[in-house]
Amino acid sequence: MARPDEWSEPEELGAPPTESTSNLLQELPPVLKVLGQVVAPATLITALLIFFGWARATALFGWFGIDPTSLGFSSTDYLLTSQDGLFLPGAVIALVVLLLTWGLGSLRRSGRDSILHAAWVSPTAAVVGTALATNGVLGLFGEGVWTDHLVVAPTCLLLGVTLLSVAGQTARGRRPGYSRGVGIAELTALTLVVAMALFWAAGDYAAAVGRGRAAELAGSLHARAQVVLYSDKTLGIAAPGVRTLRCSGESAAYRYRYSGLVLLLNSNGQYVFLPVGWDRRSGSAVAVPKSGQIRLDYRSAGALEDALPTSC
Repeated sequence: MARPDEWSEPEELGAPPTESTSNLLQELPPVLKVLGQVVAPATLITALLIFFGWARATALFGWFGIDPTSLGFSSTDYLLTSQDGLFLPGAVIALVVLLLTWGLGSLRRSGRDSILHAAWVSPTAAVVGTALATNGVLGLFGEGVWTDHLVVAPTCLLLGVTLLSVAGQTARGRRPGYSRGVGIAELTALTLVVAMALFWAAGDYAAAVGRGRAAELAGSLHARAQVVLYSDKTLGIAAPGVRTLRCSGESAAYRYRYSGLVLLLNSNGQYVFLPVGWDRRSGSAVAVPKSGQIRLDYRSAGALEDALPTSC
């Protein structure tokens, strides 16, 4: 069995676990064993998808000044919208892992993997890793270099702790006597930090996607499909681009008609509209509770306002 202070060659795919691997699994901290038994992969993935959907929805509707908690979203709603903010980071992470795996495998087969143990690797990784990790930690407090840019802070934290781990492993490869228990503790801490950094980066990206979708929607309100809202009672919708018509005649089913509205959300208990003349600095979204006293007519994108009948 290889000594804990020495680098070990990676096992071939499909090969049976070695004695070293078996012992390592047996010595995993109890918390990891409990997590592996209680938190099923499907449960963890579902929770992550709900979080990313929540981050996207919060950013999107918050951009219009709407508190998402007032919209009555369910877990299913968050799940259905999470893919929009998770596909790209998931694909990028998988691609990076594949490239690293292929690169290290090619380096090993070429026989030039001794470069990983060169004398300059450890100090270089330590210096660069310390700088990156420090910048990532500062990003938690709104400080640091470029940490206000998208996923810069979590990426710095991720790369920084990874390089520090490489520096420590390389240095220990030349110094025997490293405790296995300390190694397991380090692996556990490294795994948690890397997972949190990835979680942080993906959450930031999901929120950025939500804001981007909101800005895209706001910039194309006039070109989007509109709805005509009929109501028994006046709703007092006075907003740029909205036309109000009072229906006349005893046979009129509804008393008021509102046009120039874009349906932003059809939630469980209410409709949320944006006026076609909405402006972020002074505009307001309109929430109308669902009831039997209102009716919606959906119009295709590009339908002319003048095509509506002059009476209702």
